[in-house]
Amino acid sequence: MRRVAVIGAGVIGLASALALRRCGHEVAVFEACRAGRGSSWAGAGILYPLLPWDYDETVNRWCRQGISRHVAWLEELRGVSGIDAEYRVSGMRVLDGWDADAAAWLRRHGEAYRRDGADLLLPGVAQVRNPRLVDALVSACQVASIALYEGLDRVSPLYGRCQVDGVQWAGGKWLSDAVVLCAGAWSATFGELSDLRVHPVRGQMLALRAPELPAEIVYQEGCYLVPRCDGVVLLGSTMELAGFDASTNERTASGLLAWAQRRHPGLSADRIIRHWAGLRPGSRLNRPVVGPHPEIDRLWLNTGHFRYGLTMAPACAEALAEWLTSSL
Repeated sequence: MRRVAVIGAGVIGLASALALRRCGHEVAVFEACRAGRGSSWAGAGILYPLLPWDYDETVNRWCRQGISRHVAWLEELRGVSGIDAEYRVSGMRVLDGWDADAAAWLRRHGEAYRRDGADLLLPGVAQVRNPRLVDALVSACQVASIALYEGLDRVSPLYGRCQVDGVQWAGGKWLSDAVVLCAGAWSATFGELSDLRVHPVRGQMLALRAPELPAEIVYQEGCYLVPRCDGVVLLGSTMELAGFDASTNERTASGLLAWAQRRHPGLSADRIIRHWAGLRPGSRLNRPVVGPHPEIDRLWLNTGHFRYGLTMAPACAEALAEWLTSSL
């Protein structure tokens, strides 16, 4: 058994911790805020790359691997935690999205699709209730005896001579044989990692009450509408380079609502429950960074997943844990 520290308690960090624990390691997770309250909580939970033909094969490969593992992974989490993450295959309608090249891409990759006038229908697209998934992961970590430290001031890797020796924070440290950095948009903020090309991309979202809407996800030119099974509807999401500013503004809320109203006129401002923003971990070509740091020994990376951390989580966590274990 080796000691492995994970920095970051989002879906990627918690999934990585569980995968490492299954490999037999003693694992602890360290978080500056509350577990799962960053981009993992803020997203819409769509388990699909939007849109896959717009991304390179690396992104799509990780997404396909993640999607193929989700059903079994979520069932395992439910069995351990008792929490239903509300996985369901709702399908997705891409408004005005019918395109011969997109259809050819889908045929090549064996994905089901249909044409409905000018729209493209993707019946296999699934979603998950991401806050519930976070709760399930936290509970599963507790059952697995993974220590979770939250609300830490100035948490960072503990650097030795060309290697990491554990994790440190104001008032404490935890020595380990390896450190896995899963800090999302904050991954490049640690001094020695300033060359890590991960940066925050703000996304603003709305939640509304609209129980009469159909179950399918609707997507158009970067905006999406995601109906949940309890009548809550999510509207999102912007792509803003605003640094680490997670504030919201009324102009964006009005724009998202106006887009949704063109599809569903019954949606109105008085149905809005909440308006929030999250900071996605953008990266070069939107590719995740998974594996050992090229220069700092015993430091491992699982970050930079952009919009698809939930989609890729089980695949990236499993690959990281197996790779790290084989190296120790």
